[in-house]
Amino acid sequence: MSSEFLVHPVTRFEPDAGASLRSLIEALARTGGQPRRLAAALALWDRMIERGRVIFCSVAGAPVPLGFGPAIASLVDQRRIDVLDITGAQLTHDLLEVIGSSHFQGRVDADDRALARADVNRFWDTFGDEADYRRVEPMIFEFAEALPDRPLTTREYIYRMGMFFSKIGSQAGILTAAAAHRIPVYCPAIGDSVLGMDLGFLRAERGKRVVFDVVQDVLEMSAIVLLAEELELRTATAIFGGGAPRNHIQQSQIGSYMFSTRSKGHAEAVRFSIEPAETGGLSGSTISEGISWKKFDPQVESAEVFLDSNLSLALAASLLATRGPADCFDFRHEDDGTLTVLYGGAAYNLSEKYHF
Repeated sequence: MSSEFLVHPVTRFEPDAGASLRSLIEALARTGGQPRRLAAALALWDRMIERGRVIFCSVAGAPVPLGFGPAIASLVDQRRIDVLDITGAQLTHDLLEVIGSSHFQGRVDADDRALARADVNRFWDTFGDEADYRRVEPMIFEFAEALPDRPLTTREYIYRMGMFFSKIGSQAGILTAAAAHRIPVYCPAIGDSVLGMDLGFLRAERGKRVVFDVVQDVLEMSAIVLLAEELELRTATAIFGGGAPRNHIQQSQIGSYMFSTRSKGHAEAVRFSIEPAETGGLSGSTISEGISWKKFDPQVESAEVFLDSNLSLALAASLLATRGPADCFDFRHEDDGTLTVLYGGAAYNLSEKYHF
């Protein structure tokens, strides 16, 4: 019988030059294709917030030089996420903007050899001044030389960096927002960036060794998942692009085996990406594929949008519901490098509780 399938008629999209962004998305929800998926993803993220999920967010690509750093920072400021996982390159560009540097509209057809001679870097249709990296190096050196003489998680390093640049920067950014709200930020491939190379430069120039304990990062993230489930909460993911950050937040669920237990899998997932699934790589893999790896609950509620992640960031930051600090995990970055979760009037030091 066709009647069981023909239930919800598509509403023809009627253009309205005076429509608000919210009413536009509401109208798209009644259409089909990727516009409908976009509306569904934003609605699901709102439900994740309403349900009190501990939300892990991953960001890859080049959103910061393209102008979308404030959109990422707003996800932190408005407590729409609890944990951020991001590339070292985006942290580097955010750092440059915090100290007052700019990126510039450029051209895709620019002469890249001429740009190289002028010390101008290109991000597709956007330019950056290579001199900015040299301008920030002394600041990074000053910060890094005062770090404790022991291995650090990328989370501790980024938190301390955010606190340092909050004092000397000229404008807010992702780093400073995360430090102000004590949101953990992880960077699984920190060496794959100017941020990592500057630490190599510091070691070669001055002999200061900054060593990262990335295994501790992995343990911490899975411990956050375990604690959430022990407190009868669930975790969810918001994914922009793919790469190492995406897998880092997904494997936080299956990492429970390190503590001789098994977690439930992320309960919800929204994903914004244009990566194809057919390559077999993680970046384009579907949420359903992640169920086979036990990264997601078998009954996961998901919404996946084949849409540029930068545009998706801008829309999410403009439309999502917000939370207050009392409605989600709070964190304390301890002086000894460990991480404590504050929730419901209790404090849980993850390293003490889970013995790592």
